[in-house]
Amino acid sequence: MNFRWMALVCAAAVTAGVHGQDAVQWRVQDGGNGHWYQVVVVTPGSSWTAADTAATAQNGYLASVRSSAEANFVKSLSNATAGAFTSNPGGNEVGPWLGGARILGTNGWRWTSGESWSYTQWCAGEPNGGSGEPYVHLMRNGAAQCWNDRENNAFGSGNPSYIIEWSADCNGDGIVDYGQCRDGSLPDYNGNNIPDCCEAGTPCAVGSYPVQWRVEDGGNGHWYAIRASGLPPFSAGNWEALRALALAQGGSLAQVETDAENLFVLRVLDPIALGGEVWAYLGATHDGTSDCSSATWRWLDGSALSYLNWAPGQPNCLYTNGVLDEPRLAIRSVSGAWGDWSPVELTRGGVEWSADCNNDGLVDYGQILTGQLADTNQNGVPDACEADPCPGDITGNGIVNSTDLAVVLSAWGSDGQAKFDADVDNNGTVDSADLAFVLSGWGACP
Repeated sequence: MNFRWMALVCAAAVTAGVHGQDAVQWRVQDGGNGHWYQVVVVTPGSSWTAADTAATAQNGYLASVRSSAEANFVKSLSNATAGAFTSNPGGNEVGPWLGGARILGTNGWRWTSGESWSYTQWCAGEPNGGSGEPYVHLMRNGAAQCWNDRENNAFGSGNPSYIIEWSADCNGDGIVDYGQCRDGSLPDYNGNNIPDCCEAGTPCAVGSYPVQWRVEDGGNGHWYAIRASGLPPFSAGNWEALRALALAQGGSLAQVETDAENLFVLRVLDPIALGGEVWAYLGATHDGTSDCSSATWRWLDGSALSYLNWAPGQPNCLYTNGVLDEPRLAIRSVSGAWGDWSPVELTRGGVEWSADCNNDGLVDYGQILTGQLADTNQNGVPDACEADPCPGDITGNGIVNSTDLAVVLSAWGSDGQAKFDADVDNNGTVDSADLAFVLSGWGACP
């Protein structure tokens, strides 16, 4: 299993605690269907209906198993997930809910996805519960796994886990939407696993869109993207252009401080590589001394590199006439390993957005992307955070006093567009609201 392709996905909590293995794609090149699957572990347990609701809330569905190959794939995910099975008094182990449900009033079965019920893997003697056990789950006895029918909330605790499957392809490009949302090749700024373009009914353009490492997925709430410098390789301004671009958009070159964050940045970088190898700058530089050990590298905020992921033999500390040739840090798409690079060779950089100028606990950039905060000048900083801290200072001399009051009174009732703009609130008329700005801000500006 290629764990480079694992995603960090939020599964809606159905009981006290939810965790499990990250979502994994059953890749077409591996004989799969291109769908994504996640085993979600629930403590103390989940009913089938609660699991079905949680899967739907993620715009997926409880997994449909329609071939022996898919059954083997699902088994491998379940076996690899700690806590996916729990012991049963009968000696078997109860495992994840699947999307199989009995058709009411019949002995037939259906998949909640609407796919045909054409393959089964019932345990010996199953199904045997009739209408009292209308839902399908995996059961394990040693290495063997098979299906069992079970009541909705057996013994009042339900099952320890369930499996979500994602298969939707809303734009018909042959690629499952979920994967494109998670790696940023299509935008999903509201995080509901449906490309924003499909929700808006507009054409979908594959690109490199910002992706949030969500807190509920164990992340930091920051947003990440891969950006291009617009310059050819080996152009003298590549690294500086990428740093300036990040700053101009309200972000910075990414600062990676944990293995989980490194994997997330790799996830965003992977689709750019298209199966090949791509390197992208991160926001760390060498301090220019003759020592090239990790201690001499710093993030752009001045902090030391407390987390390291150097590739073997890196940094290799190549000097010319006493000057370090490769004083910039970059991440490799194939492995997520780091290397030292010159500031001219690479044309891509990882950008991170973390600012929260209004201290509401949400990263500003995400609120701009979702339309919660306006950013009319498109600099990545909410307009509200750029508002004039001293609006009553109409004359711009650093103090609100009788001069500003006189300007407001002399322009009363007009549009205020004389020598000084007395229409402080920009509503088209100089009135009591503008007077209030002057009176409330009286004195020296902050």
